[in-house]
Amino acid sequence: MSEYRFSSALGYTFEQLAEMHNLSFSGYFMPANMTPAQVADFWRINQIDATRCVVMHDVDGAFVGMARMGTRGERGWCGGFGIVPAFRGSGASRQLAEEMVRVARATGLSQLQLEVLTQNIRAHKLYERVGFVVQRRLVGLQLATSALPTSDSVAPVIERVPLETLLSWSRDNLAQPVWGFELASLLTMPCELLVASGPDGAQNAFTVQHYGESIRVQVARYQLPLTDDAFAALLRALAGDAATIHIFNEPEDSPFLDHYRHLGFSEFFSQYEMLLKFSE
Repeated sequence: MSEYRFSSALGYTFEQLAEMHNLSFSGYFMPANMTPAQVADFWRINQIDATRCVVMHDVDGAFVGMARMGTRGERGWCGGFGIVPAFRGSGASRQLAEEMVRVARATGLSQLQLEVLTQNIRAHKLYERVGFVVQRRLVGLQLATSALPTSDSVAPVIERVPLETLLSWSRDNLAQPVWGFELASLLTMPCELLVASGPDGAQNAFTVQHYGESIRVQVARYQLPLTDDAFAALLRALAGDAATIHIFNEPEDSPFLDHYRHLGFSEFFSQYEMLLKFSE
């Protein structure tokens, strides 16, 4: 077995971190390149902890791979695990995964979670070997706004409210969000909070992020039941001039999946959310 050196991510610049990220995710299933500015945003939004990140080099000093780790209290999240192509298949990924788990446990975390693309079977099996267990499947959906079914429902009045309003709301009957859509992330993102209110004061609210001609929509509050027809009218109002609507990491137990599918949204990726709990 080859020998490797492990260190934290302290002392690296965002330029260096971006280069390491791009090298370790080269040839990945989905485009994963990041600029230094994107890396900085990712670390801020997901509370990546440089002291718990694991950077891997071989004995000659060549960069092998990296596992980023975010923390919230005693919870940890692997926000990126990658091995440089030249070292794939050498057993390096197993050693990096074991070191990531060791660091999480040694630094007092009670659990560590991550997401892995469903088609990345090798990574899925690796995580299972070091103790992770699948919790649920997460899906990504998309639809051209123009493809939304014609709705007979009156377009709802949409109100923009301060993002901080999220702090005063319970999640009602919504599924637990993934790490990147928890409040700690949402409150640091460049997104809007849009609310549609019913006559009795019940509210449906959505966070909306704009990316060029597309928007990403996540349900933030759901109090007013909707038919598919009414949901189509609401999505059209939320989209505005956006050409495409994206839904990222919608849990398989979400009450909205049937709505999206009935309206014609197609699944363009899926991944598993996995969890490792450390015994006391």
